[in-house]
Amino acid sequence: ETMTATMLSASRLVLGCCIAAAIGAAPVKAQEASTDLPPEDRWTFAVAPYLWAISLDGNAEVAGVEADVDVPFRDAVKDLSFGAMLLVDARRGRFGIGVNGVFVRTSPDDEVGPIEIDATADLAQLAVGPYYRAVEWQYGESASGRPLRLILEPYGGARLNHLRLELEVRGGPQFDDNQTWVDPIVGTRFAVDLAEHWVVAGAADVGGVVAGSDLSWNVQGYLGYRTSVFGQPTTFAIGYRALYVDYDHNEFKWDVTQQGPILGAVLRF
Repeated sequence: ETMTATMLSASRLVLGCCIAAAIGAAPVKAQEASTDLPPEDRWTFAVAPYLWAISLDGNAEVAGVEADVDVPFRDAVKDLSFGAMLLVDARRGRFGIGVNGVFVRTSPDDEVGPIEIDATADLAQLAVGPYYRAVEWQYGESASGRPLRLILEPYGGARLNHLRLELEVRGGPQFDDNQTWVDPIVGTRFAVDLAEHWVVAGAADVGGVVAGSDLSWNVQGYLGYRTSVFGQPTTFAIGYRALYVDYDHNEFKWDVTQQGPILGAVLRF
């Protein structure tokens, strides 16, 4: 009975950990996409904090215990104890590279009947993706003379995923496991100027297949408003993102679609 309770708690904990990690780890390549081409002689940088209010649908398996995944956003943050994330995007001329790192710790305490379980889960992700501005088409000008452009920027790279799960049944056994995998990714992002301050941006990519996940795909789109904050160019963005991941190794399975609105800001230097 104790071992069954432990495995059931492990399933719930992994779901909560992956949900919380998804809130902080959404790639924001589409948010960062700008139609202004940086100079060839120096690097420019962008930093983008964001929040992804996700819901999930699919199924998961931990330690041989299967669980349906049907989780609204309000349950995603309940057990979050610590989260840190940072996206840095560096560009020089038509070339650039994005680095997105995140660390999330969840600590849900669970009770199954009379059994009390202390749990801790850590999830770390590090995504690195170089890109190139392949298309830049000026199709008009705003009222103030600002060029209106359409841009396409193909990108590739990899995303490292690490999940560690620790469970302790008070007065009973301990359970400690971890999974690490790398998904290669390839895709493209776009941006279209609508007016002086407004831009539409988006991105789509596929990953896994040859390594890591059996398959993953990502689509996202944003409406952005360009302005300045404390003298720095800043874009506020709102949009929607859907991410599907199918990872299956030993007795760990994550076959889930995560989707929901995103709110963020891009600060450029």
